[in-house]
Amino acid sequence: MDRTVIEIDRGLARADFKGIAILSTPMAKTISKTVAKAKVKTKTPVKSKTPMKVVAKTMTKTTSKFPTARVETSLGNFEVELWKDVAPKHAANFLKLAKSGFYNGLIFHRILAGFVIQGGCPDGDGTGGPGWEVEAEFNNRRHEAGVLSMARSADPNSAGSQFFVCLSRDGCKHLDGQYTAFGKVTSGMDTVEKLGALTCNRDGMPKNPPKMIKVSAT
Repeated sequence: MDRTVIEIDRGLARADFKGIAILSTPMAKTISKTVAKAKVKTKTPVKSKTPMKVVAKTMTKTTSKFPTARVETSLGNFEVELWKDVAPKHAANFLKLAKSGFYNGLIFHRILAGFVIQGGCPDGDGTGGPGWEVEAEFNNRRHEAGVLSMARSADPNSAGSQFFVCLSRDGCKHLDGQYTAFGKVTSGMDTVEKLGALTCNRDGMPKNPPKMIKVSAT
């Protein structure tokens, strides 16, 4: 299907990355349309110009009233709760993908310090998805360190399998109400921060991309 691709100039590097769109200037420079069957770049959150602080947080695992999932990576593990109260379709979609083994072996293809780590693309470059889309469920949950949210194209109702985990409130507060927050890390935030500290190229691709060994519903 046709989708709008937004290429954004973020100052030192053009954000034509494969993954979450990061805006470092007030508006997108070029808007173009891809043709049917063309690969679609995923729109990603706008990266703030203000200095960002990464605050390490110690999270204690507690019994959650929400569905949970465990993400085993090549650099450690973390667990998340899925907010079925504010984003039931996204929570159900993530669980469906996890139970089917969809995420197993996929990489985190986009990592930006102080901002997000992103994964879930079957093509490994930010253009792929599961073959279906999920309607937006924008809500009042804040995008802060540890929050799980969905990447999408310019179409708000185009979320699929690509998700990101926020690394700081300062870097992600401008995403509130623009992307669907649907969960939060409940344990293993140290692993998320380790992933977020990897050295990457200008597009956020790590030299040796870490993998999701296994994602499972718990």
